[in-house]
Formats: sequence, C-alpha cells, structure tokens
Amino acid sequence: MKYMGSKRYMLQNGFGSAISAAAPDCERVVDLFSGSAVVSWYAAERFVAPVLAVDLQSYSAVLARAVIARTRSLDLEKIQEEWIEPAQRSARSMAEWVPAGKFDSPKSKTAVRHARRLCGREDVGPIWSAYGGHYFSPRQALLIDHGLVKLPAREPYRSSCRAALIAAAAYCAASPGHTAQPFQPTDSALPYIRENWARDPFVYARSWIELIVDRHARSKGTAKVGEAIEVAKGLSAGDLVIVDPPYSAVQYSRFYHVLEAIASLGGGEAPKVSGVGRYPPLELRPSSDFSKKGSSRDAIGGLLDALAEVGCRAIITFPKGRCSNGLSGTQIAQLARRKDFEVTTKSVRGRFSTLGGNGTIRDARHDSRELIMTLAPGG
Repeated sequence: MKYMGSKRYMLQNGFGSAISAAAPDCERVVDLFSGSAVVSWYAAERFVAPVLAVDLQSYSAVLARAVIARTRSLDLEKIQEEWIEPAQRSARSMAEWVPAGKFDSPKSKTAVRHARRLCGREDVGPIWSAYGGHYFSPRQALLIDHGLVKLPAREPYRSSCRAALIAAAAYCAASPGHTAQPFQPTDSALPYIRENWARDPFVYARSWIELIVDRHARSKGTAKVGEAIEVAKGLSAGDLVIVDPPYSAVQYSRFYHVLEAIASLGGGEAPKVSGVGRYPPLELRPSSDFSKKGSSRDAIGGLLDALAEVGCRAIITFPKGRCSNGLSGTQIAQLARRKDFEVTTKSVRGRFSTLGGNGTIRDARHDSRELIMTLAPGG
C-alpha cells in the first residue's frame, strides 16, 4: 500500500541484512514505529523470535496483525464466501445503491457536488457520511461501510479482512499519494477522481488478501497501539528493537486519518470531520513528539535513554542528512554514542516520500542516503 517512509526498498538494500544478523540471538523483535508493518512482517516470517509491533495509530496495528498474529495460512475461499460476498450483497440491498451508481465516473464538477450532497445523510454509514463524495465515490463508501459491518467475528480473519479493507481504501482514495486531502473537482483533477472512483474496493481487498494468504509468522506475535518511549521502558535485554522514527515535521496522522477511521470503526457512528481534508478534530489525531522540530531531539534522546536502561540491542534507520523535524541520522548516531552504545553505521540508498507527489506533476518519492545504525549496549 502507499505509505510515507516505507522500508520495503531498504529491506533489500542492507536493512534486512542488519536485522538478519542480529535477530537469531534475540528473544523477541520489537518494531517500535511499525507504520505499514512491512518490517514486522519481514521479521515474523523469517525468525523464530516473536514480533511485537507498536505504533501510535490503530491502522498500523491492524496491518501488523494480519500476518504476525497468526502461524497458519488463511482460507481465501472462506473469506470470499463469508465476508466479501455478504458485504457486497448487503451494500447492494441499500436504497442508496442505485442512485449512488450515477457517480462512479463523474464527468463534471457538478456531478461531484451532487455526489457529496447524496452522501450528506448521516444514517447510511460512517464512511458514507464522512468521506463519500470526497475520497470515495458513494458506491465505494457503501461497500467499505458494509465491509466493516460484515467483518468476521473471530481472529485471525477479523484483523486480516479489516487490514485488506484498509489497504483497498488506500488504493481507491481519490487523493494525491496519501489521504491528507481529497482531490477537488477542478478540470485538472477530475480525471484522477474518475480513475479512483471507478475502482472496486473489494477487487483490491481480495487481491491484497491473495498476496498475504500464505504469509504468516513462525511464532505468534502481537501488535499494539502505544507510545515508543513508554513501551521501550518495559522491554528487556533480550529484545532486538527496530527503530524507524518519523523524519517529517508534519504529523503522520494528517496523512492517514481515513485509514485510521477504517481501523477503528465497526459500522457505527460516523467520525466527526470537517474542512477540505475531512479531518477529525485536532485533539483526536495522534501526535508524536518525534515529528515536532522543537521536541524531536529530546524525544530520540529519551528513547535512547530507555533502551540503554533496559540494555537491549537496537537497529535505527534514518536519513543521513537533516530532515524537516530537525534530526539527521548522523546526529542520532552521535547521541547514541553519548548514551554508551557501541554504534556501527552503514550508509545506503533509500527512497522517501515527497508527501503528495503523484508521479505526474511531482515525483512521489526521492532518492536519499539513509543510515542504518546498529546499537549494542555498553560501548
């Protein structure tokens, strides 16, 4: 799925080798900023040690659980028969299904405005009323709402199907790169709205499940929502801690609030949203000190203190040069040495998000130099 700061590329470029060198001797792998969960999945599939995935946002925990919390394959046909088909039937039975179909491929600004007006009713579904006519077409919103209502009751299917719905929403959302703001119905953006609104969420959800159906952990792991420093204080010397903190001064919750809603909702009351970006109130959005220029240095210092106190090993990745939150990989390596860690570093090529580029007007990602820092206690 589309994700800011994904480490998928780096896992094949030195990062995976660093984890593989350290993981066989650890009792547990802890992914403290799990994000899209790609690192958690990587470790869970390869090593006997269980994985603990941690992030400030709920959608990350759901994505992680889809693989790390089970040790067997999923039954794809069971998902099709017991989740996808019932959800589709339920959505199509709604009185709004037929009028919603008029907006699958809007040809004008007026059509988009009418779609938003149709989704103005608050008694149809939470995604319908919060995001229908904005990020999603009315029919897409109905399908996602009913996908939530019909989620399997038991794990691991419940988390895996919810994760598939999150991934599908990321691919279907009519927004540039992330879900920070939906495309507005301008002449230049209408083709992108048409393209995205024409996508069937359950086609993408099934495709995503097909990719992970046989992927699972060697040992059952766990995922939780939590703050990195507080979680670090409760770790032990046998843990290998993966640290991939934010590099942007912009809070990640701004970019993934739609996915967070899907991770948290059960088909009940709609999230309270407003503005062009359809954001929830600021106080309801997770906020990280690691993303604030005025507090990022203290935050990384506090995390290093906590890791040093418990005596565990860590692998930290961060762009080598200074980022918008005021930190650089070089600076983090210096701080770690001051905390009495023995630090080895490797510089590799990475790819970072441009926060909204779509590959047409502005590149979606830029090359960067990333530091992979391996920390051992008692240096």
